[in-house]
Amino acid sequence: MRFRNPLVTFLFWYGIVMLYLPLFYLVFQAFLENPNDWRSGFTLKWLVKLFDSSALWVPLLNSVEIGVLSATLAVSLGTLGAVGLTRIAQFLPPLIQTLILLPILVPEVITGLSLLLFFLLCRFDLGFVTVVVAHASFSASFVYFIMVEQLKKLDPQMNEAAQDLGAKPTEVFWKITLPNIIPGLMGGWLLAFTLSFDDFLISFFTSGAGLTTLPLKIYSLMRIGVSPELNGLSLIMICISTCLVLMLISKEQSRKWVLKG
Repeated sequence: MRFRNPLVTFLFWYGIVMLYLPLFYLVFQAFLENPNDWRSGFTLKWLVKLFDSSALWVPLLNSVEIGVLSATLAVSLGTLGAVGLTRIAQFLPPLIQTLILLPILVPEVITGLSLLLFFLLCRFDLGFVTVVVAHASFSASFVYFIMVEQLKKLDPQMNEAAQDLGAKPTEVFWKITLPNIIPGLMGGWLLAFTLSFDDFLISFFTSGAGLTTLPLKIYSLMRIGVSPELNGLSLIMICISTCLVLMLISKEQSRKWVLKG
C-alpha cells in the first residue's frame, strides 16, 4: 500500500510495528533459557514443561469447550436472526435495531454484572452452562451483523427462482441460502470463538467457583509473577490462530477461483 503523504506512511508502519512487536517478542521469550536475559541462550524446556503441566491444560480445555459451544450457539442465533430480519430490516423500529447492537456497545463489566444478576434471579447454578450462554449472548450480535452483510451480497432472484420452482422456504434456506453464506458462517464462528476464548470479565462474573477458564488462570498466575510456561502457551495459541486464519483465507480464495472458473 502506497501513501503520498510521508507522515501517513510513517504513522501506518509505526502502528504495524507497535501492533506486532509485542507478539514477536513474546515468541522470542518462549525460547530463552532465562526470559529476563536475552543473552542466556535458547532452549525448548519451557515448551516441554508446558506439556507436562496439568495446571494450564485443564483451563485450556475448558476454554476450548466453552468457545466451541458458545460459538456454535452464537452462529445459530445470529444467522437465524439475520435471515429472518434482513427482508424486513427497513421496517424494524429503531428500538429493535438498538437492542441488537446493545451487547456490542455496552461495556463488558456491565454485561457480566447483568448476566450474573439474571442467573441469580433465575436460580441457575453458576458454572459451565452459564458461561456458554453468557458468551453466546454477546457474541451473537457480532455474528448477526456479519451475516447481514453476507446476505446482502446474495442475489435475491435465486431465492425467487427456487420458490417459483416449488421449493419451500426451508428448502430455499438449506439448498440455496446456506451454501452461499458458508464463508460468512466460518468467519462469524471464528470471531465468536475468539471472543469467547479470550474473554475475562464475563467469565469472571458467570463462572462461579467450580470452573476456571484459561484467562482466569493466567490472571491468577500473573498475580504472583510471569511464568515462562505462559510464553510457551502464548506461542502455541498464536500458531493455532494463525493457521486458522490462513485456512479461512485459503478456502475463501479457492472458492473465488471456483466461481470464476
